[in-house]
Amino acid sequence: MTSARAPVTFLVYDAFTSDGVARTTANLANQLSATRQVRMVSLYRTQHRPRFDLTDDVELTVLCDRTRPRSPIATLRRVRPSRLSPNPSPRTMSALTDRELSRAIRAVPEGVVVSTRPSLHLALTTWAPPHLRIVGWDHLSYPARFGKPPVRAALRAALPRLDAYVVLTDADAADYRREFGEVQPCITVIRNALSWPVTQQVLPLDTRVVVSAGRLVPRKGYKRLIRAFSALAEEAPDWQLRIHGDGRQREELQELVRDLGVADQVDLAGYCPDLPRALRTASVFAMASLSEGFPMVLIEAMSCGLPPVAYDCPRGPGEIIRHEHNGLLVPNGRQNRFVAELRRLVTDADLRRRLGDAARRDAEKYAPDRVVDEWDALFERLETRAAG
Repeated sequence: MTSARAPVTFLVYDAFTSDGVARTTANLANQLSATRQVRMVSLYRTQHRPRFDLTDDVELTVLCDRTRPRSPIATLRRVRPSRLSPNPSPRTMSALTDRELSRAIRAVPEGVVVSTRPSLHLALTTWAPPHLRIVGWDHLSYPARFGKPPVRAALRAALPRLDAYVVLTDADAADYRREFGEVQPCITVIRNALSWPVTQQVLPLDTRVVVSAGRLVPRKGYKRLIRAFSALAEEAPDWQLRIHGDGRQREELQELVRDLGVADQVDLAGYCPDLPRALRTASVFAMASLSEGFPMVLIEAMSCGLPPVAYDCPRGPGEIIRHEHNGLLVPNGRQNRFVAELRRLVTDADLRRRLGDAARRDAEKYAPDRVVDEWDALFERLETRAAG
């Protein structure tokens, strides 16, 4: 590793979870550490080890350890509220976390600090010393953020004071520019990078498995995915829907599977430690999310050569899938249309192979080296501006 370029510090809420923010941040930190000094500061530790591995060149610092049962953060008794958080619950942010964040941010000696959620953007703009370049990196869509008044207030306070704000889609960039007008920071679109290289192997796509993956939470739309598949189950009895992931909705989804009478064909397979293998052993990828920021698992499925079918939810799928070219895109909420498009993929092997091959080739634009080059270009612009 060389440290010739400015160091980068990532400020995250919890580097130890299995969510998309932890995954994409770990992925980017690992890639950048080949040419820069990289640190990750995690507000919380909720597990003993990060779910996503960090290279030895990435330094990980934890501010509040929830795995220690006697720590103030673990007990949170009579804790004063945070002055920053859009969520008033002391279980997310509090005066204790304010203290730790202010100390950690003020202690960063040089370089760029990248925060990854609205409350952390606000912390960064509140406590960052003038010598730091500060960047907000958002992982949800503009409608998802601005649909919640406390979050909207935090963003309105923080964004004009950032040096740059990175979003995941062109539509989000347009919305933020319209919202903030002349006081906007440097708003930049940088897509998330793949966690692995695009496969060069063309899959046969003959396993009769529809796969999906993600946290089992309402936003991921697994209820409507299970209902859509159940509409095809009787006419495609040799096909299976396999959903990888864990979450608080698991029992509710399992009950829905039983009620629909498709327990023999729908498998809630739990957390998958080897997602590339799970994707390569399927023939169709299906995503029924109600909203997304930028769906990593969608481009990961495409990188394995799987043809996707997805709702055009806000945001992401509409900027990734080119309908009838590299996948099938369904107007959001059109359940009958989703069933029809899923049926086409299940019954037409030639369509699966044509769309899957195009998906694999289109996934090259999300290759890690390309995305890292975009981040490096942003950092260099900020460094040049600071020097000038």
